[in-house]
Amino acid sequence: MCELLGMVFNLPVRPNISFRGFRQRGETNPHGWGIAFYPDESAQIIKEPIKAKQSLLSKFLQDYQEIKSKIFIGHVRLTSVGIKSHKNTHPFQRELGGKDYVFAHNGTLSNYRNLELGRFNPIGETDSEHAFCHLLNLIETRGIKEWNNICFDWLAEKLERINQYGNFNCIFSDGKFLFCYHDKNGYNGLCFVQRKPPYGQIQLLDEDWKINLAEEKDPEQTGYIIATRKLTNEQWKNFKPGELIIFKNGKMIYSNQRNTPET
Repeated sequence: MCELLGMVFNLPVRPNISFRGFRQRGETNPHGWGIAFYPDESAQIIKEPIKAKQSLLSKFLQDYQEIKSKIFIGHVRLTSVGIKSHKNTHPFQRELGGKDYVFAHNGTLSNYRNLELGRFNPIGETDSEHAFCHLLNLIETRGIKEWNNICFDWLAEKLERINQYGNFNCIFSDGKFLFCYHDKNGYNGLCFVQRKPPYGQIQLLDEDWKINLAEEKDPEQTGYIIATRKLTNEQWKNFKPGELIIFKNGKMIYSNQRNTPET
């Protein structure tokens, strides 16, 4: 089963710590890996239809010091719909309203071709990209220019409707907000951990590797890591089934199922 990664901070960060742990998950999801981030208002996606740990490019990105962003979205793929190929590898990218949207999905949808696409068309063969195009069509049809709590409530309802077609965990962004939705039946899990000072030592769960965050982090950096399964020995919290959580500038600003005191 595929796995998802999301990162959102108040200041640009490097992805190396969390991406290093997430890269290990490619062992059980060998059909592709990808990462999306925002160097500025535009998105950059790097992906390959191969196992993450076999990729020299993913190893380079793990150690490369020049990539920084406030938002990252990662995905490792185990094929269910669509062949192993670059076009079917997540994340996917489309422009809407002058914003670069990127999207990654975990799960399998049935009868997904019934979801209307409007002017957005998939390039590949996956249920995931079809659902992404459908979601963009909904956003465009509603005429959302700026997101607010009324729009967030509407989005939670629309994601739940897509969820009726099968298993549906997704993480997507427009470069400003990070939207994270967990399957209403609890499929495959989704969890988060808050990173804030004072920073201490953490250990990856998939590798015998420890790091002192205080030596890596700007003391002003705060944010969240979101993943299908927890990556470290920190105090991760689970999403509730059917929960949509939205983050902005390293803060949790909306949930349809819990209080968000950081707003």
